[in-house]
Amino acid sequence: MSIQGELTISLSHQGATLHSEITSSRPLHAPQLFSGKPIDQVLKTIPLLFNICAKAQAVTAVRAIESALSSPVNDHVESQREALVAIESLREQSLQVMMDWPSRIGEPLNTEMLSDIVQSLNKLMHTFEPKQLLSHGANIEAPISLEQSALWEHCATQLSVVIFGEEISCWQQGEQAEIEHWATQKQTQAARFIAWLMAQDWKYAGHSKIALLPEISDYELMTKISTEQQRFIAQPDWQSSCYEASWFNHQSEHSVIKKLTKEKGNGIYTRMLARLTEIADLMTKLNNFFILKKRLAPPVCKVKGLANTDAARGRLTHYVSLDGDCIDTFYILAPTEWNFHPRGVAANSLNNLSYNDLNTLKIQADLLIHAIDPCVGYQLQINHGVVH
Repeated sequence: MSIQGELTISLSHQGATLHSEITSSRPLHAPQLFSGKPIDQVLKTIPLLFNICAKAQAVTAVRAIESALSSPVNDHVESQREALVAIESLREQSLQVMMDWPSRIGEPLNTEMLSDIVQSLNKLMHTFEPKQLLSHGANIEAPISLEQSALWEHCATQLSVVIFGEEISCWQQGEQAEIEHWATQKQTQAARFIAWLMAQDWKYAGHSKIALLPEISDYELMTKISTEQQRFIAQPDWQSSCYEASWFNHQSEHSVIKKLTKEKGNGIYTRMLARLTEIADLMTKLNNFFILKKRLAPPVCKVKGLANTDAARGRLTHYVSLDGDCIDTFYILAPTEWNFHPRGVAANSLNNLSYNDLNTLKIQADLLIHAIDPCVGYQLQINHGVVH
């Protein structure tokens, strides 16, 4: 039943000058199918319709509906929802490191470890109570079980070993020189990939001048969605400017990433290190939840029917209006549409890659696209000829 669609990304070059064009077949009109449908039916359908980031979509939908009903749930439920989304985000970010990075350095996948980690993370997600957690008005008080804690400790240990080769607390505290020293030790495929990337003369290519999405008031965002509707959903901008709304926004203030961005830009190398800091931060967040029993706070929305969730791709927004117990209107503003806007961060970054030869250009483009969105479906076309 899933209908993901994909992006077509065309990259033309003439000499060293590059020009990108992005078109989309993503099913942006799909939420209109929910109009007139009962709330419970819609909540059951959402995870089936969006199998990529399905948990984030389901959590955001139920939050928007609860907001429209003026029936908020307790902090315990929201904390569990945040943990569920964090596990999904960790899985998507880790998969990029474990599945894509080894091929770049000519190494085989560690299929046994990969299978174990993915199965364990999926099993951990299944230990939550979806019928209650993702149903509107749920107010469960189920404590974290011994099974959940044990599963998480297993996942955390395996991820630390396969990606970092050490405790994440040691890695998180390092400055850039220490991280680069970690890479030269080459104890993991991730470290060997970073060491390989450090040796490429194009490692800083792909810098973008597109700013990170600023804080937008909930009322202004709701007004923009409800008045411009599909035009805004398909190609969102703010005050006539394009912005980045990816997971990279979470890491912009990390000391290493902030310094690298200032000195070398936010291109391929900076984003690859940021992916590692994002994985470490997600692991810390889940340690706080499963081991230290700390509650996780969701993004807060102050407008009825509006909800946000920080998903693997970035900030996801749903806006819902109701007609009794049925959906009247349903809008989904996905981070992919911000980031792959024809004039957005992906297009701008691709235009700033370093052209040496077609193979190297393709490697750079693939790395950059996955760095902006870890789970987007796309077709990349590289054309030689006149740049428009």
